[in-house]
Amino acid sequence: MFEFIQPKISGFGIDLSDLSIKMVDLKKEKEGFSVASFGRTEIPEGLIEGGDIKKEDELIEIIKKAVRETSKGKIKNKYCVASLPETESFVRMVQLPPMKEEEVAEAIKWELEAQIPLSLEEIYYDWQIIKPLSGLVVNQSITEARQPKNLDILIGVLPKKTIDPYLAVFKKAGLHPFVFEIESIATTRALIKNGFSPAPVLIVDFGAKRTGVLIFYGQAIYFTSSLSISNKSLISRLAEDLGISPAKAKQIKMKVGLDLKRPKSPVFKSLKPPLLEMTCKIKNYIDYFQEHILKNQANIADINELIICGGGANMDGLADFLSAELNLKASVGNPLVNILNKDADNIVGMDTADFLSYTTALGLALRGRQ
Repeated sequence: MFEFIQPKISGFGIDLSDLSIKMVDLKKEKEGFSVASFGRTEIPEGLIEGGDIKKEDELIEIIKKAVRETSKGKIKNKYCVASLPETESFVRMVQLPPMKEEEVAEAIKWELEAQIPLSLEEIYYDWQIIKPLSGLVVNQSITEARQPKNLDILIGVLPKKTIDPYLAVFKKAGLHPFVFEIESIATTRALIKNGFSPAPVLIVDFGAKRTGVLIFYGQAIYFTSSLSISNKSLISRLAEDLGISPAKAKQIKMKVGLDLKRPKSPVFKSLKPPLLEMTCKIKNYIDYFQEHILKNQANIADINELIICGGGANMDGLADFLSAELNLKASVGNPLVNILNKDADNIVGMDTADFLSYTTALGLALRGRQ
């Protein structure tokens, strides 16, 4: 979505967030893809705040440096697929009564005017009709085909004041972004096998400064939200509670983590309250999804699976903790599921734990090779 040019070209993925740039370039293989190069460059605090670019010139130089210093040297391709900040976006599944496809565009304008506090002249938006599923897998069996009462339309919206500065920065850095994509869409492309899930899946993306929550079902995202809890906030809390440096707290968080068998340990007692607050909000999201978003759909399986990703997902015991609190089957995501046909260890220079922090960049890179 948010495509600016149409020719059949390929590009690499670039995930630009408040605190880092992550890049992935894929190579087409006989079957699937391989990772041709990747790289991560830290961004000093203050250059990007809450998705807003504050110091353009400094950011341009960092992007140039990041392109030069990947695992295999400089990325020579100038074309890229770039992420846009989730906090500034509006991604929703809306339902419209049955109508001709040519009538949908006008109906969507009415929906946007009703739901977005900006005029159509102030936003970029894109949409796609989500085809109904022929059936759903429930308890390992196929239910009868559902007969949709409505058209499901996935809409993505971003303010022009957000996209335009990003486009300008990339161009000044010598890059040509031919697609801008909201983070959650790229994330699901990396994590969902073949882009399809027969039952709703909850995805929790633990980032450096925020946590994204989304629900994917069928071939599309049905719900997104963002929480203030983050990898950085958990490290800061742990450092304060234990009276240690943030660097030491980061090490302890990764190595000790959440041991459900040791609920009285200092680390567990420090991290449990903010994580419980997070799970409480996620439960509300699940309830809202079940009661409102899918109320007009038939034969829908309940959410019973949780996938965690992002750099913060590497914490030992996190999946088990969330599984217990949310009563869901939880696992750490595999962002290479749609890319590699061989052992991930063959990617020289990248530890297995690093894959999770590259989830969005990998999804963007996949889009760049479509």
